[in-house]
Amino acid sequence: MNRDGCLVIFEKVLSRHALLNRLFIKYYYAFKERNGYSQMEISQKREALENVLIPFRVEENMELLLNNGFRKCEVFFKWYNFCGMLAMK
Repeated sequence: MNRDGCLVIFEKVLSRHALLNRLFIKYYYAFKERNGYSQMEISQKREALENVLIPFRVEENMELLLNNGFRKCEVFFKWYNFCGMLAMK
């Protein structure tokens, strides 16, 4: 990646608070259901990602980016347990 190039990523993230994590998941599944997903589809997706997608806290993601050659990193979007970040070389 060129100097001053940027990387845009969206990640599933964890809160520092277990209660908030549970609430975010609950509200996200309710959102999916309101948008036409069946309980079966939601359950299958959750099972498919279990032990495969292991989310980190926002700070851990930023630390990984900064420790791997990016000079700047900033959150530009956060919704429930999803986060958009911009990292610059």
